[in-house]
Amino acid sequence: MTTKTVFSISSVALAISVALLCFPSNAMAADSDKIIELERRLDALEKELIEAKDAANKVDRIKFSKSSPTPELISKDGSSTLEFTGRFQADYVSADELYTGNKFTYEDKFNDASLRRIRFGIEGYFSNVWKYALEFDFDGESDVEIKDANVSYRGWDNNELTIGFQKFGFGLEATGSSKNLAFLERASTDTFSPERGIGIEWGYIANYYNFKIGYGMNAGFDDDDKNFQQDIFNARFTAAPINNNVHLLHLGASALYTLNNDEVLETRYRARPSSKPAGRIIDTGKFDADSTQHYGIEAAYQRNNLLLQAEYMIAKADQVDDPTITVDSYYAQAVYTLTGESWQYSNKKGTFKAISPASAISAGGYGAWELAVRYDHANFDDTDSDIIGGKKTDYILGVNWYLENNLKTQLNYVHTKADYKEAYVDIDGVTRYDQDGNIIQARVQFAF
Repeated sequence: MTTKTVFSISSVALAISVALLCFPSNAMAADSDKIIELERRLDALEKELIEAKDAANKVDRIKFSKSSPTPELISKDGSSTLEFTGRFQADYVSADELYTGNKFTYEDKFNDASLRRIRFGIEGYFSNVWKYALEFDFDGESDVEIKDANVSYRGWDNNELTIGFQKFGFGLEATGSSKNLAFLERASTDTFSPERGIGIEWGYIANYYNFKIGYGMNAGFDDDDKNFQQDIFNARFTAAPINNNVHLLHLGASALYTLNNDEVLETRYRARPSSKPAGRIIDTGKFDADSTQHYGIEAAYQRNNLLLQAEYMIAKADQVDDPTITVDSYYAQAVYTLTGESWQYSNKKGTFKAISPASAISAGGYGAWELAVRYDHANFDDTDSDIIGGKKTDYILGVNWYLENNLKTQLNYVHTKADYKEAYVDIDGVTRYDQDGNIIQARVQFAF
Protein backbone atom coordinates (compact mmCIF):
# COMPACT_ATOMS: atom_id res chain seq x y z
CA MET A 1 0.00 0.00 0.00
CA THR A 2 2.87 2.40 0.80
CA THR A 3 4.58 1.74 -2.54
CA LYS A 4 1.48 2.64 -4.52
CA THR A 5 1.13 5.91 -2.60
CA VAL A 6 4.70 6.92 -3.37
CA PHE A 7 4.21 6.13 -7.08
CA SER A 8 1.05 8.23 -7.39
CA ILE A 9 2.62 11.22 -5.62
CA SER A 10 5.70 11.08 -7.86
CA SER A 11 3.51 10.97 -11.00
CA VAL A 12 1.45 13.99 -9.94
CA ALA A 13 4.58 15.99 -9.09
CA LEU A 14 6.10 15.19 -12.49
CA ALA A 15 2.92 16.18 -14.35
CA ILE A 16 2.71 19.52 -12.58
CA SER A 17 6.38 20.27 -13.31
CA VAL A 18 5.90 19.55 -17.05
CA ALA A 19 2.75 21.71 -17.16
CA LEU A 20 4.60 24.65 -15.64
CA LEU A 21 7.36 24.42 -18.23
CA CYS A 22 4.86 24.35 -21.10
CA PHE A 23 3.13 27.63 -20.18
CA PRO A 24 3.93 30.61 -22.48
CA SER A 25 5.80 33.38 -20.67
CA ASN A 26 3.07 35.98 -21.22
CA ALA A 27 0.42 33.60 -19.90
CA MET A 28 2.56 32.94 -16.83
CA ALA A 29 2.91 36.67 -16.22
CA ALA A 30 -0.84 37.14 -16.54
CA ASP A 31 -1.63 34.24 -14.26
CA SER A 32 1.04 34.80 -11.61
CA ASP A 33 -1.45 34.15 -8.83
CA LYS A 34 -2.29 30.77 -10.30
CA ILE A 35 1.40 29.92 -10.65
CA ILE A 36 2.02 30.80 -7.03
CA GLU A 37 -0.87 28.56 -6.05
CA LEU A 38 0.49 25.72 -8.18
CA GLU A 39 3.93 26.13 -6.64
CA ARG A 40 2.41 26.01 -3.19
CA ARG A 41 0.63 22.80 -4.11
CA LEU A 42 3.83 21.39 -5.59
CA ASP A 43 5.72 22.15 -2.37
CA ALA A 44 2.97 20.43 -0.42
CA LEU A 45 3.16 17.38 -2.68
CA GLU A 46 6.95 17.22 -2.36
CA LYS A 47 6.61 17.34 1.41
CA GLU A 48 4.04 14.57 1.30
CA LEU A 49 6.38 12.58 -0.93
CA ILE A 50 9.23 12.91 1.58
CA GLU A 51 6.94 11.86 4.44
CA ALA A 52 5.74 8.86 2.43
CA LYS A 53 9.32 7.77 1.76
CA ASP A 54 10.19 8.13 5.44
CA ALA A 55 7.17 6.00 6.32
CA ALA A 56 8.27 3.39 3.78
CA ASN A 57 11.73 3.27 5.36
CA LYS A 58 10.14 2.51 8.75
CA VAL A 59 8.22 -0.57 7.59
CA ASP A 60 8.98 -3.69 9.70
CA ARG A 61 11.19 -1.75 12.12
CA ILE A 62 9.23 -3.41 14.92
CA LYS A 63 9.00 -7.13 14.24
CA PHE A 64 6.90 -9.78 15.97
CA SER A 65 7.38 -13.53 15.68
CA LYS A 66 5.24 -16.46 16.69
CA SER A 67 7.97 -17.74 19.02
CA SER A 68 8.02 -14.64 21.24
CA PRO A 69 5.31 -12.42 22.75
CA THR A 70 7.68 -9.44 22.79
CA PRO A 71 8.69 -7.35 19.78
CA GLU A 72 12.14 -7.09 18.28
CA LEU A 73 13.22 -3.50 17.71
CA ILE A 74 15.30 -2.87 14.59
CA SER A 75 17.11 0.29 13.51
CA LYS A 76 16.23 1.90 10.13
CA ASP A 77 19.34 0.50 8.46
CA GLY A 78 18.94 -2.90 10.12
CA SER A 79 22.39 -2.81 11.72
CA SER A 80 21.16 -2.70 15.34
CA THR A 81 18.47 -4.70 17.15
CA LEU A 82 17.03 -5.11 20.63
CA GLU A 83 14.92 -8.01 21.85
CA PHE A 84 13.53 -8.78 25.31
CA THR A 85 14.06 -12.20 26.86
CA GLY A 86 12.39 -13.87 29.82
CA ARG A 87 11.94 -17.20 31.57
CA PHE A 88 9.43 -18.23 34.23
CA GLN A 89 9.54 -21.70 35.81
CA ALA A 90 7.03 -22.61 38.53
CA ASP A 91 7.65 -26.00 40.22
CA TYR A 92 5.82 -28.36 42.55
CA VAL A 93 7.80 -31.11 44.31
CA SER A 94 6.71 -33.94 46.58
CA ALA A 95 9.61 -35.95 48.05
CA ASP A 96 10.16 -38.79 50.52
CA GLU A 97 12.34 -38.38 53.61
CA LEU A 98 16.09 -38.51 52.88
CA TYR A 99 19.41 -38.22 54.72
CA THR A 100 21.60 -35.47 53.27
CA GLY A 101 25.14 -34.12 53.47
CA ASN A 102 28.28 -35.83 54.71
CA LYS A 103 26.76 -35.82 58.22
CA PHE A 104 23.55 -37.58 57.07
CA THR A 105 21.15 -34.91 58.31
CA TYR A 106 17.57 -36.18 58.34
CA GLU A 107 15.12 -34.36 56.04
CA ASP A 108 11.46 -35.24 56.48
CA LYS A 109 9.24 -35.79 53.47
CA PHE A 110 7.90 -32.54 52.08
CA ASN A 111 5.71 -30.80 49.51
CA ASP A 112 7.15 -27.65 47.99
CA ALA A 113 5.77 -25.11 45.52
CA SER A 114 8.26 -22.48 44.37
CA LEU A 115 9.56 -20.40 41.49
CA ARG A 116 12.61 -22.17 40.14
CA ARG A 117 13.67 -19.36 37.81
CA ILE A 118 12.49 -15.84 37.01
CA ARG A 119 14.73 -14.22 34.43
CA PHE A 120 14.52 -11.02 32.42
CA GLY A 121 17.00 -9.67 29.93
CA ILE A 122 17.75 -8.03 26.63
CA GLU A 123 19.87 -9.13 23.70
CA GLY A 124 20.59 -8.00 20.18
CA TYR A 125 23.13 -6.57 17.76
CA PHE A 126 24.70 -3.20 17.08
CA SER A 127 26.80 -2.01 14.13
CA ASN A 128 26.12 -5.36 12.44
CA VAL A 129 29.17 -7.13 13.92
CA TRP A 130 28.56 -6.81 17.67
CA LYS A 131 26.15 -8.91 19.73
CA TYR A 132 25.22 -8.13 23.34
CA ALA A 133 23.37 -9.92 26.14
CA LEU A 134 22.23 -8.77 29.59
CA GLU A 135 20.15 -11.06 31.83
CA PHE A 136 19.12 -11.05 35.51
CA ASP A 137 17.70 -13.82 37.70
CA PHE A 138 15.00 -13.00 40.31
CA ASP A 139 14.39 -16.45 41.81
CA GLY A 140 13.22 -15.11 45.18
CA GLU A 141 15.70 -17.22 47.17
CA SER A 142 18.66 -14.84 46.99
CA ASP A 143 19.64 -11.37 45.87
CA VAL A 144 19.15 -10.44 42.25
CA GLU A 145 21.81 -12.32 40.31
CA ILE A 146 23.44 -11.38 37.01
CA LYS A 147 23.45 -14.29 34.57
CA ASP A 148 24.86 -12.59 31.47
CA ALA A 149 26.52 -9.23 30.84
CA ASN A 150 28.70 -9.55 27.77
CA VAL A 151 29.38 -8.48 24.19
CA SER A 152 30.51 -10.63 21.25
CA TYR A 153 32.43 -9.56 18.17
CA ARG A 154 31.47 -11.34 14.92
CA GLY A 155 33.32 -9.29 12.34
CA TRP A 156 35.62 -12.17 11.36
CA ASP A 157 34.35 -15.03 9.20
CA ASN A 158 33.55 -18.17 11.23
CA ASN A 159 34.89 -16.59 14.43
CA GLU A 160 33.28 -15.13 17.53
CA LEU A 161 34.92 -13.45 20.53
CA THR A 162 32.84 -12.98 23.70
CA ILE A 163 33.98 -10.65 26.50
CA GLY A 164 32.32 -10.06 29.88
CA PHE A 165 30.31 -12.01 32.43
CA GLN A 166 29.24 -15.27 30.78
CA LYS A 167 28.70 -19.02 30.84
CA PHE A 168 31.77 -20.99 29.72
CA GLY A 169 31.29 -23.93 27.40
CA PHE A 170 31.67 -27.31 29.13
CA GLY A 171 29.55 -30.36 28.33
CA LEU A 172 26.41 -30.77 26.25
CA GLU A 173 23.62 -30.33 28.78
CA ALA A 174 25.40 -27.67 30.86
CA THR A 175 26.24 -25.49 27.85
CA GLY A 176 22.63 -25.51 26.67
CA SER A 177 19.89 -23.33 28.14
CA SER A 178 17.77 -24.51 31.09
CA LYS A 179 14.64 -23.65 29.08
CA ASN A 180 15.51 -26.52 26.71
CA LEU A 181 15.95 -29.27 29.32
CA ALA A 182 14.17 -32.58 28.68
CA PHE A 183 13.87 -33.03 32.47
CA LEU A 184 13.29 -30.51 35.25
CA GLU A 185 16.93 -30.62 36.37
CA ARG A 186 20.27 -31.30 34.75
CA ALA A 187 22.05 -34.60 35.44
CA SER A 188 24.68 -35.10 38.15
CA THR A 189 27.42 -34.30 35.62
CA ASP A 190 26.45 -30.66 36.10
CA THR A 191 28.35 -30.82 39.42
CA PHE A 192 31.56 -30.48 37.40
CA SER A 193 30.43 -27.50 35.30
CA PRO A 194 32.13 -24.14 35.91
CA GLU A 195 30.38 -21.22 37.55
CA ARG A 196 29.69 -18.18 35.40
CA GLY A 197 32.44 -15.61 35.59
CA ILE A 198 34.10 -12.61 34.02
CA GLY A 199 36.37 -13.49 31.17
CA ILE A 200 36.88 -14.03 27.46
CA GLU A 201 35.95 -16.93 25.19
CA TRP A 202 36.87 -17.42 21.55
CA GLY A 203 34.89 -19.68 19.26
CA TYR A 204 35.50 -21.02 15.75
CA ILE A 205 32.47 -22.24 13.83
CA ALA A 206 32.84 -24.40 10.70
CA ASN A 207 30.26 -26.23 8.59
CA TYR A 208 29.92 -29.27 10.81
CA TYR A 209 32.09 -28.61 13.88
CA ASN A 210 32.96 -25.85 16.36
CA PHE A 211 35.64 -25.20 18.93
CA LYS A 212 35.69 -22.91 21.97
CA ILE A 213 38.44 -21.94 24.35
CA GLY A 214 38.32 -19.40 27.12
CA TYR A 215 39.65 -17.90 30.33
CA GLY A 216 37.55 -16.60 33.20
CA MET A 217 37.71 -15.58 36.82
CA ASN A 218 35.51 -15.99 39.87
CA ALA A 219 36.36 -13.61 42.71
CA GLY A 220 34.66 -12.32 45.83
CA PHE A 221 34.27 -13.14 49.52
CA ASP A 222 33.32 -16.48 51.03
CA ASP A 223 31.18 -17.13 54.13
CA ASP A 224 34.16 -16.32 56.36
CA ASP A 225 34.75 -12.97 54.59
CA LYS A 226 37.93 -14.28 53.01
CA ASN A 227 38.76 -12.86 49.61
CA PHE A 228 38.97 -15.66 47.05
CA GLN A 229 39.88 -15.91 43.40
CA GLN A 230 39.49 -18.85 41.07
CA ASP A 231 40.99 -18.85 37.57
CA ILE A 232 39.09 -20.87 34.97
CA PHE A 233 40.45 -22.26 31.70
CA ASN A 234 37.96 -24.09 29.48
CA ALA A 235 37.84 -25.78 26.08
CA ARG A 236 35.08 -27.59 24.19
CA PHE A 237 35.04 -29.25 20.77
CA THR A 238 31.88 -30.58 19.10
CA ALA A 239 31.14 -32.04 15.68
CA ALA A 240 28.11 -33.30 13.77
CA PRO A 241 29.61 -35.59 11.09
CA ILE A 242 26.10 -36.78 10.20
CA ASN A 243 23.38 -34.16 9.92
CA ASN A 244 20.54 -34.61 7.43
CA ASN A 245 16.75 -34.65 7.45
CA VAL A 246 16.59 -38.09 9.09
CA HIS A 247 19.81 -38.72 11.05
CA LEU A 248 22.02 -36.56 13.26
CA LEU A 249 25.14 -37.64 15.12
CA HIS A 250 26.74 -35.28 17.64
CA LEU A 251 30.11 -35.90 19.30
CA GLY A 252 32.05 -33.71 21.69
CA ALA A 253 34.74 -33.37 24.34
CA SER A 254 35.40 -30.77 27.05
CA ALA A 255 38.18 -29.85 29.44
CA LEU A 256 38.25 -27.51 32.43
CA TYR A 257 41.15 -26.42 34.61
CA THR A 258 40.63 -24.30 37.74
CA LEU A 259 43.32 -22.73 39.89
CA ASN A 260 42.55 -21.61 43.47
CA ASN A 261 44.39 -18.80 45.20
CA ASP A 262 46.26 -19.43 48.47
CA GLU A 263 43.69 -17.58 50.57
CA VAL A 264 40.80 -19.97 49.86
CA LEU A 265 41.58 -23.53 48.72
CA GLU A 266 38.30 -25.07 49.80
CA THR A 267 36.80 -27.55 47.31
CA ARG A 268 33.78 -29.84 47.50
CA TYR A 269 31.73 -32.19 45.29
CA ARG A 270 28.10 -33.03 46.08
CA ALA A 271 24.89 -33.86 44.22
CA ARG A 272 21.11 -33.83 44.71
CA PRO A 273 18.64 -36.56 43.72
CA SER A 274 17.65 -34.71 40.49
CA SER A 275 15.49 -32.24 42.42
CA LYS A 276 16.38 -28.69 43.45
CA PRO A 277 14.44 -28.51 46.80
CA ALA A 278 15.89 -31.84 47.99
CA GLY A 279 19.17 -31.93 49.88
CA ARG A 280 22.41 -33.38 48.55
CA ILE A 281 22.52 -37.09 49.29
CA ILE A 282 26.18 -37.65 48.33
CA ASP A 283 28.89 -35.29 49.53
CA THR A 284 32.68 -35.48 49.66
CA GLY A 285 32.83 -32.84 52.37
CA LYS A 286 35.26 -29.93 52.24
CA PHE A 287 38.94 -30.36 51.43
CA ASP A 288 41.77 -28.05 50.33
CA ALA A 289 42.94 -28.27 46.72
CA ASP A 290 45.40 -26.17 44.75
CA SER A 291 43.68 -26.93 41.46
CA THR A 292 41.14 -29.17 39.74
CA GLN A 293 40.92 -30.76 36.29
CA HIS A 294 37.58 -31.81 34.80
CA TYR A 295 37.19 -33.78 31.57
CA GLY A 296 34.06 -34.79 29.71
CA ILE A 297 32.91 -36.64 26.60
CA GLU A 298 29.45 -36.37 25.07
CA ALA A 299 27.42 -38.03 22.33
CA ALA A 300 23.93 -37.69 20.91
CA TYR A 301 22.04 -39.39 18.09
CA GLN A 302 18.73 -38.22 16.64
CA ARG A 303 16.59 -40.11 14.17
CA ASN A 304 13.49 -38.13 13.29
CA ASN A 305 11.57 -37.83 16.59
CA LEU A 306 13.88 -40.01 18.74
CA LEU A 307 16.83 -38.39 20.56
CA LEU A 308 19.46 -40.41 22.46
CA GLN A 309 22.01 -38.55 24.58
CA ALA A 310 24.83 -39.45 27.01
CA GLU A 311 27.75 -37.82 28.83
CA TYR A 312 30.60 -38.97 31.04
CA MET A 313 32.67 -36.64 33.22
CA ILE A 314 35.59 -37.17 35.57
CA ALA A 315 37.09 -34.73 38.06
CA LYS A 316 40.56 -34.72 39.61
CA ALA A 317 41.37 -32.42 42.54
CA ASP A 318 44.99 -31.83 43.57
CA GLN A 319 44.91 -31.68 47.36
CA VAL A 320 47.42 -29.48 49.12
CA ASP A 321 49.09 -32.14 51.29
CA ASP A 322 47.21 -35.32 50.34
CA PRO A 323 46.76 -37.53 47.28
CA THR A 324 44.75 -36.41 44.25
CA ILE A 325 41.00 -37.04 44.56
CA THR A 326 39.15 -38.62 41.62
CA VAL A 327 35.35 -38.73 41.30
CA ASP A 328 33.08 -39.18 38.27
CA SER A 329 29.53 -39.11 36.95
CA TYR A 330 27.61 -40.13 33.83
CA TYR A 331 24.09 -40.35 32.44
CA ALA A 332 22.20 -41.75 29.47
CA GLN A 333 18.76 -40.65 28.34
CA ALA A 334 16.22 -41.13 25.58
CA VAL A 335 13.52 -38.69 24.46
CA TYR A 336 10.71 -39.72 22.11
CA THR A 337 8.23 -37.22 20.68
CA LEU A 338 4.84 -38.90 20.30
CA THR A 339 3.56 -36.23 17.91
CA GLY A 340 6.51 -36.52 15.51
CA GLU A 341 8.45 -33.27 16.03
CA SER A 342 12.28 -33.25 16.16
CA TRP A 343 14.65 -31.36 18.43
CA GLN A 344 16.50 -28.51 16.72
CA TYR A 345 20.29 -28.77 16.57
CA SER A 346 22.63 -25.76 16.56
CA ASN A 347 25.95 -26.56 14.94
CA LYS A 348 27.18 -23.12 16.02
CA LYS A 349 26.68 -23.91 19.73
CA GLY A 350 26.85 -27.69 19.63
CA THR A 351 23.57 -27.93 21.58
CA PHE A 352 19.94 -28.92 21.10
CA LYS A 353 16.87 -26.71 21.29
CA ALA A 354 13.55 -28.16 22.44
CA ILE A 355 10.85 -28.92 19.89
CA SER A 356 8.18 -26.51 18.65
CA PRO A 357 4.68 -28.03 18.43
CA ALA A 358 3.42 -28.49 14.88
CA SER A 359 -0.15 -28.07 16.10
CA ALA A 360 -0.27 -25.53 18.94
CA ILE A 361 -3.25 -25.10 21.26
CA SER A 362 -3.84 -21.57 19.94
CA ALA A 363 -4.17 -22.99 16.41
CA GLY A 364 -6.85 -25.45 17.48
CA GLY A 365 -4.44 -28.35 17.94
CA TYR A 366 -3.31 -30.40 20.94
CA GLY A 367 0.32 -29.32 21.18
CA ALA A 368 3.27 -31.72 21.19
CA TRP A 369 3.81 -34.65 23.58
CA GLU A 370 7.08 -36.21 24.65
CA LEU A 371 8.21 -39.19 26.74
CA ALA A 372 11.66 -39.18 28.37
CA VAL A 373 13.71 -41.65 30.42
CA ARG A 374 17.10 -41.14 32.11
CA TYR A 375 19.67 -43.18 34.04
CA ASP A 376 21.93 -40.91 36.12
CA HIS A 377 24.88 -42.13 38.23
CA ALA A 378 27.55 -40.38 40.31
CA ASN A 379 30.40 -41.85 42.34
CA PHE A 380 31.98 -39.51 44.90
CA ASP A 381 34.02 -42.20 46.69
CA ASP A 382 37.82 -42.28 46.50
CA THR A 383 39.10 -44.56 49.23
CA ASP A 384 42.73 -44.09 48.17
CA SER A 385 42.36 -40.42 49.15
CA ASP A 386 40.17 -41.11 52.21
CA ILE A 387 37.13 -39.54 50.53
CA ILE A 388 33.84 -41.27 51.32
CA GLY A 389 31.18 -39.24 49.56
CA GLY A 390 28.86 -42.02 48.48
CA LYS A 391 27.35 -43.28 45.23
CA LYS A 392 24.02 -42.18 43.80
CA THR A 393 21.78 -43.53 41.05
CA ASP A 394 18.62 -41.81 39.80
CA TYR A 395 16.00 -43.43 37.56
CA ILE A 396 13.78 -40.79 35.98
CA LEU A 397 10.61 -40.98 33.88
CA GLY A 398 9.28 -37.80 32.30
CA VAL A 399 6.33 -36.51 30.28
CA ASN A 400 6.52 -33.15 28.50
CA TRP A 401 3.60 -31.27 26.93
CA TYR A 402 4.40 -28.34 24.64
CA LEU A 403 1.25 -26.22 24.40
CA GLU A 404 2.86 -23.40 22.40
CA ASN A 405 6.32 -22.47 21.10
CA ASN A 406 7.08 -20.80 24.43
CA LEU A 407 4.77 -22.61 26.87
CA LYS A 408 5.25 -26.13 28.19
CA THR A 409 4.53 -28.34 31.20
CA GLN A 410 6.71 -31.15 32.56
CA LEU A 411 6.13 -34.06 34.94
CA ASN A 412 8.97 -36.17 36.39
CA TYR A 413 9.04 -39.27 38.57
CA VAL A 414 12.41 -39.85 40.25
CA HIS A 415 13.50 -42.98 42.10
CA THR A 416 16.82 -42.30 43.80
CA LYS A 417 19.16 -44.75 45.49
CA ALA A 418 22.40 -44.03 47.40
CA ASP A 419 25.08 -46.35 48.79
CA TYR A 420 27.76 -45.51 51.37
CA LYS A 421 30.99 -47.17 52.48
CA GLU A 422 30.57 -45.79 56.00
CA ALA A 423 27.48 -46.53 58.05
CA TYR A 424 25.09 -43.97 59.48
CA VAL A 425 22.32 -44.29 62.06
CA ASP A 426 18.79 -43.29 61.03
CA ILE A 427 16.21 -41.61 63.29
CA ASP A 428 14.96 -45.04 64.42
CA GLY A 429 18.43 -46.03 65.62
CA VAL A 430 19.03 -48.47 62.77
CA THR A 431 22.52 -48.67 61.27
CA ARG A 432 22.37 -48.29 57.50
CA TYR A 433 24.67 -48.23 54.49
CA ASP A 434 22.16 -47.08 51.89
CA GLN A 435 18.90 -45.24 51.32
CA ASP A 436 16.32 -44.75 48.60
CA GLY A 437 13.31 -42.56 47.98
CA ASN A 438 10.77 -41.32 45.47
CA ILE A 439 10.16 -37.81 44.16
CA ILE A 440 7.34 -36.49 42.00
CA GLN A 441 7.81 -33.04 40.52
CA ALA A 442 6.07 -30.87 37.94
CA ARG A 443 6.82 -27.60 36.16
CA VAL A 444 5.06 -24.96 34.11
CA GLN A 445 7.43 -22.94 31.94
CA PHE A 446 6.91 -19.78 29.91
CA ALA A 447 9.99 -18.60 28.04
CA PHE A 448 10.73 -16.12 25.28
